[in-house]
Amino acid sequence: MGAKGTIEHATLACHRCGRETRHELAYAGRLLVVTTCLTCRTSIERDVRRRYLQDLRHRMLSKPARMARRLRRHPVGFTGSLPRTAARKPWRLLDEVRLVWSAAADARRRHSDDGGRDR
Repeated sequence: MGAKGTIEHATLACHRCGRETRHELAYAGRLLVVTTCLTCRTSIERDVRRRYLQDLRHRMLSKPARMARRLRRHPVGFTGSLPRTAARKPWRLLDEVRLVWSAAADARRRHSDDGGRDR
């Protein structure tokens, strides 16, 4: 999977390896989209498009209040980071959208390859 959202790591039981291994967790906003075992590279993709659009709408509507709160709490840090943050935000959003749609396509493909059985 080439697209990336926010990446975190955790030790989880891998259904393919049969043991606890290190996993990479890819999030788009607050939603877990892809889980990948770092030992066997098995990925589990989730189709979260509908939930992602709802989450994105909520994040966009709440952004002005979150920015105002951050400005009140840390005016110097907020002001100093604003140009860099504003320049990077469109690219981060594009990465999220690519991750969500790519994972949805992979999940649909895997679902159809399995004959419609859930994994």
